[in-house]
Amino acid sequence: MRVIAFKVWGDFGHFRRHYTTSSPLTHSLPSPSALRGMVAAFLGIPRNEYPEKLSLKRCCFGVRLLKPVKKIRLGINYLDTKDGSWVTLDLKRLLPVVKKSGASYRFHTPLRAEFLKDPCFEIYFTHEDQGLLDELKARLRARRPVFIPYLGISECLANFEFSWDEELKPVTGPYRIVSAFRHNVVLKLYLEEGVGLVKETMPVFIDEKRRRCESVEVIFAPQARALRVELTEAYAYPGHKELALSFLG
Repeated sequence: MRVIAFKVWGDFGHFRRHYTTSSPLTHSLPSPSALRGMVAAFLGIPRNEYPEKLSLKRCCFGVRLLKPVKKIRLGINYLDTKDGSWVTLDLKRLLPVVKKSGASYRFHTPLRAEFLKDPCFEIYFTHEDQGLLDELKARLRARRPVFIPYLGISECLANFEFSWDEELKPVTGPYRIVSAFRHNVVLKLYLEEGVGLVKETMPVFIDEKRRRCESVEVIFAPQARALRVELTEAYAYPGHKELALSFLG
């Protein structure tokens, strides 16, 4: 199976947990649904087309932590600009006039949100269309994405670089798994002293109507360490006999 790997990192990241509202929390890793959007940005696939071009049947994503998970909370000040709200300005008060509310003013909505600090990941991507993989590889190596990639939200811009393009072979038995892996593919997990485990439920696929169609339980070590695990689905990591990786969906 042909797999392309690339590295993404930034100052901040926010991959919102769908069940949080006024105080949004972030996943520790980019979810497969977020990675679909990221690859679509690299390739310039329109928002209404990428659910079909990057569907569950045609491609898969994996993710590896390259730095330990670090989270912080930051204050955000939102201003609603939808529905023509922010269209005129009261020059005496220097405040926007809200059309739909008569003479009232739109007030800011302050809240605290959770962010990843200095996140860094290695992303694994495979697709049935070899031409699409060739285009992604070319854009990664040339550092010429169609749209600017970001880590979850547009305020968290992402740096990126190409890592490798290899044919990976499936492996069986216990290996040191460098990537996050699905809970339902675990046959045996070897616990090690001083290594913590985290399990998070992440969205795998969001359709063209922005509906969450599938989720997966993901296991990883927040210290960015490989875990010794026996999985039903694992692939040898290039250049390392004892390492392997897995895909999330």
